[in-house]
Amino acid sequence: MAEISRRSLFGGALAGGVVLGMGGAAPVAMAAAAAAPPPRQTGQTSMIDVPFAAHSVVRVGLIGLGNRGGGMSGEWARVPGCVVTAVCDIRRDRAQNVADQLVAAGRPRPAVHGGTDVSYQALLDQADIDLVYIATPWEFHYVQARDAMLAGKHVAVELPIATSLTELWSLVDTSERTRKHLMLAENCCYGADELAMLKMSRAGVFGEVTNGHGGYLHDLRALLFNDGYYTDDWRRLWHTRSKASFYHMHGLAPVSAAMNINRGDRYTTVSATSTAARGLADYRQRFVPQGHRSWNETYINGDLVTCHIGTANGHNIRTEHDVSTPRPYSRINSVAGTRGLFEGYSGSASGSRVYFEPAHTDHGWRDFGTYGEQYKHWLVAKLAGSGGGHGGMDFIMAWRTVQLMRSGLVPDIDVYDSAAWCAPIPLSVDSIALSGAAVEVPDFTRGDWGTARPGLDSAVSDMPTGGGTLTPLASLAAAFDNVGITSETNVKPGDFDGTGNSFSAEKLAAAGLTAGATFTALGASIKWPTGIGKINNVMGRGQVIKQTGKGSKLVVVGSGIGTAPSGAVVVKYTDGTTVSGTITFPNWTAPAAGGATVVAASVGRNRQNGYGDTGYSYKIFAHSVTLDPAKTVDTVTLPVNSNLHFFGMGVAP
Repeated sequence: MAEISRRSLFGGALAGGVVLGMGGAAPVAMAAAAAAPPPRQTGQTSMIDVPFAAHSVVRVGLIGLGNRGGGMSGEWARVPGCVVTAVCDIRRDRAQNVADQLVAAGRPRPAVHGGTDVSYQALLDQADIDLVYIATPWEFHYVQARDAMLAGKHVAVELPIATSLTELWSLVDTSERTRKHLMLAENCCYGADELAMLKMSRAGVFGEVTNGHGGYLHDLRALLFNDGYYTDDWRRLWHTRSKASFYHMHGLAPVSAAMNINRGDRYTTVSATSTAARGLADYRQRFVPQGHRSWNETYINGDLVTCHIGTANGHNIRTEHDVSTPRPYSRINSVAGTRGLFEGYSGSASGSRVYFEPAHTDHGWRDFGTYGEQYKHWLVAKLAGSGGGHGGMDFIMAWRTVQLMRSGLVPDIDVYDSAAWCAPIPLSVDSIALSGAAVEVPDFTRGDWGTARPGLDSAVSDMPTGGGTLTPLASLAAAFDNVGITSETNVKPGDFDGTGNSFSAEKLAAAGLTAGATFTALGASIKWPTGIGKINNVMGRGQVIKQTGKGSKLVVVGSGIGTAPSGAVVVKYTDGTTVSGTITFPNWTAPAAGGATVVAASVGRNRQNGYGDTGYSYKIFAHSVTLDPAKTVDTVTLPVNSNLHFFGMGVAP
């Protein structure tokens, strides 16, 4: 991975914000012009209260399949009306393993991408994706989320969505310009206690809620130094880059929801402090062998980073972040007001406790158990017993996201919530650098924070009935999901065979297959794909493709990997009847066989290190299915065999 500058990762208030004095002291610094949000472009409007377009089926692409992404793949796949259509990881074997797991669970095989740091772009080019879920290392979240919206997809991003104010504003603006939603995939917002706390706050049980306390206190030392857990040590390396509150959102987000942030109040300032960085070095000294690569690292992030967040209504939220010292797990999860309070992680029978007037007058805590039942959120009640990671929160989050999209509802968590919850990351850097001075929090809503509106306190609703029916894709090109042709000047995107190799566009053109040109194969007129270095073929995964025409045969053009892959192509006519036939594409290095005919042969192929393997010929084949010439073709269903790659299709007279 290329060296990452601290400025690009943590650009905050010092790079363009207001720094305020503390305790009546003179301001440390001031940049008044930065207080105003950047202006919207012409035609750019807010995404507040903008519903999703209703989807019969939600098609999801997954980017990042390590511990978190791999675990979430099954959660998405088992939501009614949701289909995982593509998976991607820089380590392609992870993507292949997840695809195999989904098939073993009875789900359709998704397209598989991976092998390079740009492989995700091929996933984004797929037409059969509505929502992209991103669970890569933090430093990639911004670019991948931005690119997903620019590709016309909604996006759910694991924590955080970005780590600098510039990036956060960019994501807000990109969402507004593309009209695509971005949601922080904050599963803790869907915890049973968190949702009950929200309902109690909304019901006025605690009076006016004036302060809250949340965070992330989790002893990760063993995992941070585990060579196989965080790929390339990415999470531990963040502790060598800056002093920051990296991952407070698990506690901040539910507390903010209970305190009406962006729905009647907003963050205005962040004041942050940091203890010395001792915990990771101490753990390394005691448990990590000398000579391990971590001994070349210097840890600078404080063991405990605390943020005090002020709000426009004069309220306060305190967050804490500590993953470097021994302690029981806690997200703290507390709100307090003029008539009572809620505290999570209290050690009580239910794990949480409350005290509020007038029900309680003896200054004694009550266990939350009975109140948790009384104020149980409808999502928790409806999905009880559904299982899922993190006590069921993961499945509830996935289910609710799909339900919102299928029903055409407004998201519970929008881009403004997501940006605000992540803003203390860069702002904590600036405040700590200024000895805890308060720095200003941007208003990502651009003035629309003061209006009450629903969020996680949603009305009861249900998943649309049935599992939904996938609409046939408009053309074979609309099903493209693989980069099989690249230019010899840019080979990196190629991955025809799953190991980073691809056809040379230049050599195919010399053999008669020019990008965008029409050619004849087995009597059918077929257009060769236009994309070079972009998705330009489809792997057989049972996709249903719209295809019209009358003729003697359906002709498919493509090539294979593995040993003579074959499968059934099903043609449906407009009268509802069908015909099928088995087609075979030999391996791209093999001669014609199994009824296939060579359309073109090119010398050599593109590899990740450039054009080569000139001792071999790489071939494109044609095969056909016999048709009833009196009937009109309506759709074509491709084989369920991802070793078959299809570049073109047409009906021959």
